[in-house]
Amino acid sequence: MADWNIRTIVQDIVLAIVINTSATLLAGAPILFASWYPLTCAAFGTNVLIQLLVPVSAIAAVLTRPLDARACRPYVSIFLENLMFVTCISLTMAFIQTPSGGSVISAWWATYIPLMLIGYVTSVLMFTALRARDKRHGGAA
Repeated sequence: MADWNIRTIVQDIVLAIVINTSATLLAGAPILFASWYPLTCAAFGTNVLIQLLVPVSAIAAVLTRPLDARACRPYVSIFLENLMFVTCISLTMAFIQTPSGGSVISAWWATYIPLMLIGYVTSVLMFTALRARDKRHGGAA
């Protein structure tokens, strides 16, 4: 389970906005507030639910333990966390948006790889910005 603080919540909101907006654009759908907002809320809610049920950060920490002394460890950890989060969020969003009788897996797979890359870049940018902020203010990364 995640440590809940304002940083975690803001990161969850940013990821939900980026993933939902990107998925909408990749699907060729117009960005209309009436559909964009509820789907962003669904992405945020899915992200929070995953954090309540799955120890994503702990799993990534265990899997990256062999990289403990290497500078790449946080980036591999971010990749693994995104793999779990973006998979669950994008699959949930595909399920919500696929009309009955449609193929959820086809709809999901059509945007999954780009969403993984977008989610990873977004998370790395947030990590880098927050680490730089922490260093400026004398806090831990």
